[in-house]
Amino acid sequence: MGVRIVTDSSSDIPKDVAEQLGITIVPLYIHFGKDVYREGVDITSTQFYKRLQAEVPNLPKTSAPSPGDFMKVYQPLLDEGHEIISVHLSAAFSGTYNSARLAAFGVGRDRVTVIDSRNVSMCLGWLAIEAAKAARRGKSRQEIIEMISDMIPRLRISSFLETLEFVKYSGRVSSTEAFLGTMLNIKPVLHIEGGKAIPLAKVRTREQALKTLADMAHELAPFQSLAIMHTRAPNVAEQLAERLGTFHPRHRIVIAEAGVAMASHVGPGAVGFCGVVAK
Repeated sequence: MGVRIVTDSSSDIPKDVAEQLGITIVPLYIHFGKDVYREGVDITSTQFYKRLQAEVPNLPKTSAPSPGDFMKVYQPLLDEGHEIISVHLSAAFSGTYNSARLAAFGVGRDRVTVIDSRNVSMCLGWLAIEAAKAARRGKSRQEIIEMISDMIPRLRISSFLETLEFVKYSGRVSSTEAFLGTMLNIKPVLHIEGGKAIPLAKVRTREQALKTLADMAHELAPFQSLAIMHTRAPNVAEQLAERLGTFHPRHRIVIAEAGVAMASHVGPGAVGFCGVVAK
């Protein structure tokens, strides 16, 4: 049999794309107080944002799938004769990667390879998508692992946040910095480096944030793959796509809403790009 690709819901892969390519997605958990939901299974984006409005200032939290969750996915695929590549969000952000590793030990690590993407959202998603395409072309597990290893250093993600409240709540910034940022209406621009979120700039307006992101993307171009992600900000995402479309084919820029796990950490109104820089 062939190689099957497993990832987690933080990859933000559009559902139809995952189904078409046979990518298995293991959901993260979303916590509203004592209520726990599986991302993409028990709670929709609409339900999440409605609950979010009702719960403020008690913001949601996320947690990783358990090793048992992964074993329930791995075992049937192995029983069918497949090998597995399981690629996940940065271990610096979540215990998801470690849960997957423990599950692989439990079911037979000789047929399961677990990879830390060192990234999030559609940067992780691009790895899973390209891996699944390669698997469909009949590439071996080792060939796909080498392809993913080549792509990881070329992943780039940058975004701006509409508010600092959510990253403050998740412990990514200090309360003082978040308070001052809110008072000054600062919109932080961040990117992922070495598996960690790094602040790049602080701007005052959305227009300045869009220009900053567009300039950054232009310096990185050309891209092999490019997506614009947003949390309930489709019009702003479209504006960024139009700017990036001046140096990357507009019809090849994916625009998608990030999942609720990502929204739990960045809040509504965030917009950014996830790209694979061309060789």
